[in-house]
Amino acid sequence: MFDLETATRRLLDDIAPHIAPRGGLVGQATPVPRLTLWTSTSVTPPTAAVFEPMFYAVARGAKVLTMGANRFEMHAGDCAASSFGLPYSHQLIGATPDAPYVGISLHLDVDRLTRVVLDMPKHQERWTCAVAAGDLGGVVGEAFTQFVGLVNGPDDIGVLAPLYESELYYRLLQSAMGGTLRQIVERNDRVRQIKAAADWLGAHNDEPVIIQELAASAGMSVTSFHRHFKAVTGYSPLAFQRQMRLLEARKLLVAGSTNVARVAFEVGYQSPAQFSREYKNMFGNSPLIDLQR
Repeated sequence: MFDLETATRRLLDDIAPHIAPRGGLVGQATPVPRLTLWTSTSVTPPTAAVFEPMFYAVARGAKVLTMGANRFEMHAGDCAASSFGLPYSHQLIGATPDAPYVGISLHLDVDRLTRVVLDMPKHQERWTCAVAAGDLGGVVGEAFTQFVGLVNGPDDIGVLAPLYESELYYRLLQSAMGGTLRQIVERNDRVRQIKAAADWLGAHNDEPVIIQELAASAGMSVTSFHRHFKAVTGYSPLAFQRQMRLLEARKLLVAGSTNVARVAFEVGYQSPAQFSREYKNMFGNSPLIDLQR
């Protein structure tokens, strides 16, 4: 049986020549398309970002993912998958210079995943969260380590990477994470309506939200819309928009905006004081401090 210890040992052996841990969390590209290695020699504070459709595994150390009401504490051998972009925070809780944190992410190829789903027997559609967690035991771990091992065979990547990646998707779809991954490609109208609402909130973060109108566009009552939106994303609609607003605000500050109040108004806040308070709660620093940096 391919257990977690075997999976993590093989992953670390394969990627050891390709990582150079230094300081905080750093991503390192690999020759395998869309596969990135993440390392850190120290723990980190909670950091906000957007979890795009991807598969992520921890090879050493530990981290916490928080997405609204959903919290995942991941240790070596644990993994997670996301079906669409969600605001989240991540924090490394296990990383030292002697035992650096090591994680591996794979941004999903939607076309390839779709082909694998179409070749599999139909599954009954059901509601499931847009993020699911699992582990690298059994056939999932075997498929993933085989795929990651291509970092040491650059001449094999062109031929074998598509095959190994398809096998990985097949194994993931058979696992407890399969329902979440199927959300990406299957025509579940309810899930698509929730995703469309989430996409709208992300793209129109500077606009006021009228929940009744958003629920009507999804073909649901307000009560049903709230319940289903939180079941899929982990957030209420307003909390989801607030997270996306603050992430956009941080991008504007990093890009060189010169006025905190202007940024607050650009992302939809009417009160700069409320903006500064919620920004600090999310990122740990006031927007003025981040601007000065």
